[in-house]
Amino acid sequence: MWRGTGLGAKLLLAFLVIVGLPAAAGLAGWLELRSVARTQEAVTGQTIPALADVRGFTEASARIVAVAPELSAVRTEDERRERTAWLMGQTDLMNARIARYRVTDPEAIDALADAVADLRLAIGVLDLVVQRRILARASLRQRLDEGLAAAAELGGIADTLVANAEAAASAVISNLYEIDGAGEAAAEARLAALDKLMEVDLFQLSLMFELRAQASELGLLLNRLAALTERGAGGEAELAAIRAEMDRRLAIVGRRVQTIPDPVRANRALALLTPIRSGLARTPGARGAGAPDVLDATETLLGLDSRIEAAQATVLEAAARLDQGAAVLAASVQDRATAAGEEVQSALSLTSRLQTWGAATALVVSLAVLWFYVRGNITRRLDRLSLSMGRLAEGHIGDPVHPRGGDEIAGMERAVEVFRQQALQNRALEEERVRHLAELHQHRNELQSLVDAQTESLRREVSAHAVARERAEAADRAKSEFLAMMSHEIRTPMNGVLGMLRGLPRDGLSRVQSERLAALEQSSDRLMVILGDILDFIRDETGAEPARRESFSLAEVVRDAEGLLAPVARQKGLGFRIDLPDPMPGFVLGDRGRLRQILINLLSNAIKFTAAGEVALHLTATPAQDGHDLTFRVSDTGKGIGPAALERIFEPFEQEDGQTARQFGGTGLGLAICRRFATAMGGRLSVDSRPGEGAVFTLELHLPEGRAAPAETPAPLPAIRPLSLLVVEDHPINRMVAEAHLAPMGHHLTMVATGEEAVALAAQQDFDAVLMDVNLPGISGTEATRRIRALADPARAAVPVIGLSAHVGGAAVAANLEAGMSAMVAKPLSPERLARALAVASGATAEGEGRDVLAAALADLPAETVAGLTRLFLDQIGPGLEAILAAHRDGDLARLSREAHQLGSAAGNFDLPRLVADLQRIDRLARDGGDGAALDATLATLPRRAGEARAALEQALDRIGDQSKRAVNT
Repeated sequence: MWRGTGLGAKLLLAFLVIVGLPAAAGLAGWLELRSVARTQEAVTGQTIPALADVRGFTEASARIVAVAPELSAVRTEDERRERTAWLMGQTDLMNARIARYRVTDPEAIDALADAVADLRLAIGVLDLVVQRRILARASLRQRLDEGLAAAAELGGIADTLVANAEAAASAVISNLYEIDGAGEAAAEARLAALDKLMEVDLFQLSLMFELRAQASELGLLLNRLAALTERGAGGEAELAAIRAEMDRRLAIVGRRVQTIPDPVRANRALALLTPIRSGLARTPGARGAGAPDVLDATETLLGLDSRIEAAQATVLEAAARLDQGAAVLAASVQDRATAAGEEVQSALSLTSRLQTWGAATALVVSLAVLWFYVRGNITRRLDRLSLSMGRLAEGHIGDPVHPRGGDEIAGMERAVEVFRQQALQNRALEEERVRHLAELHQHRNELQSLVDAQTESLRREVSAHAVARERAEAADRAKSEFLAMMSHEIRTPMNGVLGMLRGLPRDGLSRVQSERLAALEQSSDRLMVILGDILDFIRDETGAEPARRESFSLAEVVRDAEGLLAPVARQKGLGFRIDLPDPMPGFVLGDRGRLRQILINLLSNAIKFTAAGEVALHLTATPAQDGHDLTFRVSDTGKGIGPAALERIFEPFEQEDGQTARQFGGTGLGLAICRRFATAMGGRLSVDSRPGEGAVFTLELHLPEGRAAPAETPAPLPAIRPLSLLVVEDHPINRMVAEAHLAPMGHHLTMVATGEEAVALAAQQDFDAVLMDVNLPGISGTEATRRIRALADPARAAVPVIGLSAHVGGAAVAANLEAGMSAMVAKPLSPERLARALAVASGATAEGEGRDVLAAALADLPAETVAGLTRLFLDQIGPGLEAILAAHRDGDLARLSREAHQLGSAAGNFDLPRLVADLQRIDRLARDGGDGAALDATLATLPRRAGEARAALEQALDRIGDQSKRAVNT
């Protein structure tokens, strides 16, 4: 009957036999365990919540112990209410838990309930005392403030009386000198005046001095009272001493007030004595005899501090009793849980014995079924099938598989035979696939050879293009470097020419000589303009100077252009017209210098290319978001521009044609610079012109709204003593110019031509300052400055070095200042710039004098924000300087670098180049390992630099305050 039965049915029958006996034993055990489960459920439902409640009592007690001191320390009513409400809420939660154990644990719960009630009462007492202390502290604070105000006013009255007494004494002394004659009457008059001076005026002066001193001492006593209340309980002895001292000084002040000759001030001074003692400036009669004064209020507050400590101790004692009550409740719950556990253990032991006998019987029956049925009908057949499948997996697919029977194992055998047949077919297909892959691999190798050849050809072409591009870029860099070098080289003799021309005397020249001299100056100025255009073009092409954002007056820029070019147009017989909108925009935010140069270049070109008629500048302004949309139109009635050249003229070194270049001259850079400047400012420059009809150049620009910068007043040249100066200049003409400017000021000059000579002389002699040309043969002026700063003698290493360069903008200035230069002066040199630089270097002018160190910050931020940042930096200067010097004393170079970098970054928000340069140099020297001599020399000057910076910032803050007051008054 087993042949038609499936494998699942056979296994099910075996499973029923194996499982039947254990199931019967398990059912008997289940019936017994039902009662055990009910008992266990009852124990779990009561014991675990009870233990959680006991833990809740302990945690609540711990939280109350932690929060009670916070309630004792609160200073405001809101904090008191918050802490008290929280503590009372904790006691309410404990009362809710206690209610659940009135029936099960009545004896254990009574002590816990009493402890919670006592705790709630103690919290209420503590809350009441804290509330009284808050009120007493506020009342005392008010009395102290009014008493301090009265003491300050009494001190002011005493100051006035001292001044009056001093004035009276001075008047008597003056009268002594006015008594003329040598007779007896004159002598008696002098004696009378001396008697009055000693007996009245000087005595009155001493009394008023004492009154002022006593008023100040009363204020100090009131401040001691305020400090005493902050320390809490335990200050009764010090309070008694303050009380005695205040009574003594009030008596002295009362006596001195009676000597005040002015009845009005005397009455006011007497009236001020009451609020000093009572702290409450009430009307006469409003305060009864024996009412508490400020000292009594202080004593009351100290007493309340002691009561708070006692109340807090009561709260902590009640919390400790709460822990004891929770321990009693935990013991009661544990006893009940232990009894229930013993009952459960007995039932589990019986069930375990039953399960053991049932399991042993089931094991014996199961082993018999497995041996006689499962092994014979299932395991052996599966072993044979596994062996066949293993041989098939190893590739031995020649042996067939013969299915036996109709169950699932027979189906698996048939499936394995099907797989074997498929494997035979796959073997044939694999052999064919290998043959096809070999053919495909051969074709792929041939195609790869073709691709490699083509890739190599393309690589050679790319390499040739890269070489050509590198050569073109190198040629462009060489062109820019050549132009910059030649411009600098030409500017150097031209600076000398201009300096010598301007130094020539004008007296005694004939008209022809004066005209020739003027023509020579104009030609030199024109050549300097051309050189400036070339250098501006190079700087703009390399992106050395990005567009600036500063607040400036648009009308002032237009007026500057008009002031420079209107006389030129009139001299040429041209009309010159400026059309401005109404209303005219005020202050805008942008690059003032580039806008000014664009307008000057456009107007200058218009004048140059116009033979008759007029040149006009027309400005329109349209309000836009956060600023103005501006359109500048520069028109002329000149020769015009051909259509083919309208765009070409904006390219570098391009003009309309060769005839224009020969007739009018120029470099062809002006319009290229204008368009690049316009693009850098986010604007657009275009032209509209026809030959013979003139030209109209249009600049469209959006500038945000700006704010008025603080007004600057021109500072006169500082008067300085004759100095011993070392002038380092390689060009002989420039040395003559420097001598022509400096010798009339009385300075003693030592001239050298190279940086090496300068370093050698600076190491041997003492100079007040060094004027150092930046571009020198051999080592540069920058490197020479570094070597001077590294001299072994700290005093000579700290000599001020003033850099001389045709360019004092961009990264070059930062590099020179970082190298140790004290300041930079632009070429061509002028006596004014040299005098100011020498004044700063010699200490006659502090850093920031003559300029507003906050001007750049005020251009971008509101005055209130700038003032706050300035005050914050002023607070940081002292600690920052101390930290730097301490790091140097400790030899901690890493900390020295960090502190110098942090203070230098903060100082960089203001116009303090000398302080920033010193801090950057300290940072660099510390990071590089610390050149001892150079580091010591720089640190020696740092306190003076910090003092100069502090003074400059404080003066700038005062100017901001004065401007704010004027703005409010207007």
